[in-house]
Amino acid sequence: MLLRNTLGRFFRGRPFRREAMGALLLAFLAGFGPPGAAADPLSEALARLQSEDILVSDAAVAEIVAVGPPAVPALLGLLEDDRRDVRAGAIRGLGELGDPRAAAPLRGLLAESLDHAGPDDMAARYHRILLVQALGRLRDPGARELLLRVSRGADPFERTHAAISLFLSGADPGYDLVRASLEDPDPAIRCLAAEGVAESREGSVASLLLPRTRDESWLVRDTAFRELATHASEPGVREAYQSGASDPSWYVRQTVAEFAPD
Repeated sequence: MLLRNTLGRFFRGRPFRREAMGALLLAFLAGFGPPGAAADPLSEALARLQSEDILVSDAAVAEIVAVGPPAVPALLGLLEDDRRDVRAGAIRGLGELGDPRAAAPLRGLLAESLDHAGPDDMAARYHRILLVQALGRLRDPGARELLLRVSRGADPFERTHAAISLFLSGADPGYDLVRASLEDPDPAIRCLAAEGVAESREGSVASLLLPRTRDESWLVRDTAFRELATHASEPGVREAYQSGASDPSWYVRQTVAEFAPD
């Protein structure tokens, strides 16, 4: 009670969030734990994942991923959580961890989403894209048929994410689908495809991205130069950066200067 009153007097008259006061209280109490007691990083990160503050929960995903494979069971348990953002964080974390134990549960959720007969709202589409991304990062061969279903859907962003995941998984027709996305009339789709394929370390990535360094949209050119930096050893990449140094867009020239291979 004394601590609560002290904190209350400190914050009185100042704008603050209830979560901030709670965090300060927890930090204060942590100092009274048993001597030598160490905090459990996974438990702390999982608690932050369930915060209503989206910035806190978003940062918690990276902390959980840093724990590695021991975090997988806890994340799997959160896939059925009632809170949308908690489920989203669990899906993202499982995809970034790349642990094959997550493949079957994620496939099940994607199948359930695709088979859902009700109205498709933004939340449903958001989770479906996260599931598609995660399965691509898992390189799960068992997800091919589900990803193909998504690639034939009505939403262009879902189709592009499915194309990327098929490409990352090495499944046909992933290469052809991402190449089509990179030539889409919408520059937002072309940017998305360029960012997505760059997660692969295959030599074919450079051949897909090099034409985009000459794209009519400076945003697409900028994205292509950023993503090509990890493929500098591939034929034609250094020459593309040399040409990009005189790009008509100041933003692209800055990116070229920052990312050009030495």
